[in-house]
Amino acid sequence: MQINRPSEDTLHRELAATLPVTGWLPAYTRKLFRADIIAGITLTAFAIPELMAYAQLAGLPPEYGLYAGIVAPLVYCIFGTIREMNIGPSSSEAILTAAMLGTLVGVDAARYASLAALTALMAGSFAILARIAKLGFIVNLISETVLKGFLAGMGMVIICGQLFKIFGIESVQGAFFDQLTYLITNLPHANLPTVVIGVGAIAFLICAEHRCRRLPAALIVVIISILLMTYTDLAERGVQEVGVIPAGLPGLVIPGLSFADLQFIFPLAFAIFLLAYVEGMSIGTSLARRYHYKVDANQELLALGATSIATSLFQGFPVAGSFSRTALNEINGAATQITGVIAAVLTAIVAMFLTGLFTKMPEAIIGSLILVAVLRLIDVRGLLRIARISRDEFAIAIATCAGVLLFGILSGVFLGVILSLTDILYRVTSPRIAVLGKVPDTRQYADRIKHPENEAIPGVLIVRVDAPLIFANAEIVKERIGELIAEDPTVRLVLLDMSTSPIVDVSASDMIVDLCQELTTAGIKIRIADATWQVRRMLRISGVEETIGEEVTQTTSLETVLSDWNCTASVTPVCPLPGADTLPDQK
Repeated sequence: MQINRPSEDTLHRELAATLPVTGWLPAYTRKLFRADIIAGITLTAFAIPELMAYAQLAGLPPEYGLYAGIVAPLVYCIFGTIREMNIGPSSSEAILTAAMLGTLVGVDAARYASLAALTALMAGSFAILARIAKLGFIVNLISETVLKGFLAGMGMVIICGQLFKIFGIESVQGAFFDQLTYLITNLPHANLPTVVIGVGAIAFLICAEHRCRRLPAALIVVIISILLMTYTDLAERGVQEVGVIPAGLPGLVIPGLSFADLQFIFPLAFAIFLLAYVEGMSIGTSLARRYHYKVDANQELLALGATSIATSLFQGFPVAGSFSRTALNEINGAATQITGVIAAVLTAIVAMFLTGLFTKMPEAIIGSLILVAVLRLIDVRGLLRIARISRDEFAIAIATCAGVLLFGILSGVFLGVILSLTDILYRVTSPRIAVLGKVPDTRQYADRIKHPENEAIPGVLIVRVDAPLIFANAEIVKERIGELIAEDPTVRLVLLDMSTSPIVDVSASDMIVDLCQELTTAGIKIRIADATWQVRRMLRISGVEETIGEEVTQTTSLETVLSDWNCTASVTPVCPLPGADTLPDQK
């Protein structure tokens, strides 16, 4: 028996689909490397202070940020499809980790670090399982509205937490408003030198971001602050320092597994997986649109999963695509993921030999870096745009933001998703049902309520449901048709325009059968027009065609049905004369 072996080209395509690096690396040129190395050096200067800051934001020692910043880009280079992406510690995932695991701070630091790594491992496992099941579409579970509301609320939570460092006030655990109240009441006890350093750093960072985005402002601020702490007595005047940062590379440490721990971090890991994937795909979609290349949603699941799992095994914590570092890569002309590899190598050199330089870095600088980085999360302009377009969606965004502030970050994101899904369910279960009339002097039919000038067809009720026709709305549609017939006793034909109902399920099919039988008893016919292939197939196999006594084909349009009805019932002709002008669609 002859065995059909896949060709070499087929194997190469399959390998490139799973390991995209094998597709683009053989064509890598010196020109691309020159662009990547410049972008990589700039990225390193910006990223090192930020990586340490995000580690502290997650409740971990600063060196853990360096570890994650080394491992994550190396793995993503192999599996990822977003060229400019820099993956590593991110504010969203860091604050989520701290919010859930924060009760363990000061109790057992080693267990806290182990649980943070286990969270990354579990989030990565979710991503791998989603890739196997080809669930790339789950990126749509969190809408842009929910994401903006969530990020705004999370940004305020992060900023509130960092203000303690900037004002030199000892932080407290608690909900957002508890922390804010404590901060305000203790402002008289703020440390003035710390405030000057923190506010000065914020002003410089914001100015540099608006005037010279290529400038490694974060590194400049860090260097200046270290020099100040070294050659002045600011430490003696109450300015808190980062302290000793252990030198060296991360070691291979497998997180401890227990059923109790898995139960504890399950919701956190799932939320981080979902949020990291949505953030990464939003970055990738935007870049791919601008630079005309393809981002594979399912492959990005594999890339996120592999990156998260690898990071968890080397003293890491949850990672995701970074908005700020990816934007910096784009500005500096990064051509491929080699930019991240270069930055990872340089970060490894810093971790091995130069961590001592950061010992005297003020805590206020860490707070300033985080605060400026998360300011962009609060997209006021985007929220105002949503308010102009849809009040309902704006309400969902504000509710999500309020949920984060009142109930916590994890509860807030789930609240936003629930509200968004509820809104979708409401729109499906309460669909807009349009009564159509003929647009004067055309062959078109459009809503008579929105356009009263449209002409009603004597004895005919034309109904269009602007939603899928499914179990959730079938009875509502049936009741509404009954009400419309009751309002016009002259109706002898009910014509269902299915052009805006791409889906019909079994319950809806049964509803049409029941409706047909009831209308037949009352001497009223029912017909169906402009159905898609899927809908026609469902109507055929569910017995709807047999019940109404007429086949629904691809040529069964409103005009053909009305023409046939005109001939049968001898009503006033409804079709316009040939050559009549057609106006723009009024639907």
